[in-house]
Amino acid sequence: MQLFFHDVGLKGAERDFPKTVFGDVAVELVERSAPSHLRAEMVDTLLSLFPSGTFNCWGVPAGAKSAIEHLQVGDVMVLIRTTGGDGDMPAMCPVQAFWKEPMPSLSTALWGSDRFPYVFFCKTEPIELTWTQFKKDVDYAPNFRPSGNVYRVRQDRLRKHGGAESYVERLAGNTLKYPTGAASGSVAEVTPNIEFEEGQRLVRERSYFKRNPQLVQAAKERYKYVCQACNFRFRDKYGELGGNYIECHHLNPLSEREDEGKSSSTSLDEVTVLCSNCHRMVHRTRPAMPLERLREIIAGVGASG
Repeated sequence: MQLFFHDVGLKGAERDFPKTVFGDVAVELVERSAPSHLRAEMVDTLLSLFPSGTFNCWGVPAGAKSAIEHLQVGDVMVLIRTTGGDGDMPAMCPVQAFWKEPMPSLSTALWGSDRFPYVFFCKTEPIELTWTQFKKDVDYAPNFRPSGNVYRVRQDRLRKHGGAESYVERLAGNTLKYPTGAASGSVAEVTPNIEFEEGQRLVRERSYFKRNPQLVQAAKERYKYVCQACNFRFRDKYGELGGNYIECHHLNPLSEREDEGKSSSTSLDEVTVLCSNCHRMVHRTRPAMPLERLREIIAGVGASG
C-alpha cells in the first residue's frame, strides 16, 4: 500500500466534494461517459465492486505525472480541503478501481471540467485529521506548502507508524484484524476497511479470470448464465442487456491460496458462476463462504419468510 495526498483547496473542495467524494455517483454515468473501448469493462468492474450501483470517486490532474505513474488499486489518497489555520483533511479514499488512461469526457460529466481525467473509484471514509497533525505524523517541515499538488508519502516517513497500512488503519479508527477466536467462515463486523478488503479479493479474482477468458466462457456455458447460489439469471430480469452476463467465482479463492501470486492452473470443476449479490456475499467471510453454506442461508431465509 502507498499513501498519497492531494491539496484540493477550499474552493475546489466546496464545489466538488459534495458531487463525488461525499456524494454517491451512479454507475450509469460511467456507462454514458467512459471511453467506448473501456465502457463495458468499467461497468462490469464497478458493479462487482459496488453492488448498490453507486460509488465515490476522485480525479487526478493530468499534470500529476508521478501520481498517475505510481497510483494503483490498493493505495489510499487523502484529500486536503484547506491548509489554512490547522487545515482540514476530511476524506480518505481507498483506491478500488483505476484505469491509467485519460478520460476527459468522464471528468467533465463528473465535475464539469476535463482537468481531472485520471479518475479512480472508491468508497470514501470520512476522517478527522488536520493538516498540522498530518505534517507532524509524516515529518514534514511546519512551513511545507503542497500548493495544489498530488504527493506520494515516502515509505520511510511512515515507518514509525508501522507502515502505510497501519497508519491508514489508525486514521480510519478501525482494524483489519478479524475477531480473535472467530470460527472459520464467520462474518466479521463490517467496517469500511473490511469492505475495502472484500473488494480487493474480488479484484484479484476478476484479474485472474481476465487472463483466462476461455475458462470463463466454459463456466458460463456449463451453468447457462444462472447463479449457482440463488438461481438468478440476468436475462430474466434485464432482457437483452443482461443476456450474457454472470460473474465467475473460484471455489478455491485465489487470494487465500498458499500459492497466491504463483502461476497455477485451474480446472473447470474449480469454477462456478454467481450473480453480483451472491458473489459479494461469499466474499464477506474469510475464508470465503462455501457455496453450499450460502445456499443453506438463502433457503433458510426463504423458509422463514
